[in-house]
Amino acid sequence: MKFNQLVSFRRQFIKNNNTKDHVIINGDKKVLISAPHGVSQVRLGKLKTAEPGALATALWLRQDNNCYLIAKTKNNNDDVNFDEKSSYKRSIEKLIKEEGIKYIIDFHGLDPKRDCDVNLGIHLGKNIKTNEKLFNDLYDALLSNNFVTKIDAPFMAGCRTISWSMADKFPHVWTLQIEINCGITNRIENFDKYKKLLNILSAWIKTI
Repeated sequence: MKFNQLVSFRRQFIKNNNTKDHVIINGDKKVLISAPHGVSQVRLGKLKTAEPGALATALWLRQDNNCYLIAKTKNNNDDVNFDEKSSYKRSIEKLIKEEGIKYIIDFHGLDPKRDCDVNLGIHLGKNIKTNEKLFNDLYDALLSNNFVTKIDAPFMAGCRTISWSMADKFPHVWTLQIEINCGITNRIENFDKYKKLLNILSAWIKTI
């Protein structure tokens, strides 16, 4: 795995699918990896930049673990992690009902100026209530590998988010919003640290 390979993989994925609102790839684990901000989005009339590192992370983890994937591939003047209703969220609901998805991991990018490497959003524990040990295993792995990790700060995966919406509507579904500092995912000089993080996340997903 090389930095340029991840970048090329992400760019080709967007190029191949940029006429579609979002893309779903099936897997053989009941785990759905989500990347709703891999392209730019519009929230309350304001254009927000894409989070390419979040999409690259989701694509690599999906390939390494053969999970289900859903990723936004076109800006339709919307923000599917903020909008109360969207075709993206409806597709997730359909996957839960028809494919038996039990775990959702929703990836985002943190501004490089943030004072943490990873932010885990659990909405005060409500989104992970069906399996707190699974969350603790990831949190402990991140800390033991010296990743500065915060819970529910600066983002808690609260109301309107994909994580909250699905955990609220489907009490048996476990959800986690993972925000990764873009200074790690987007800068080639930090690629060793990024690879280490990808390996931690992949090993953790394999335990699900």
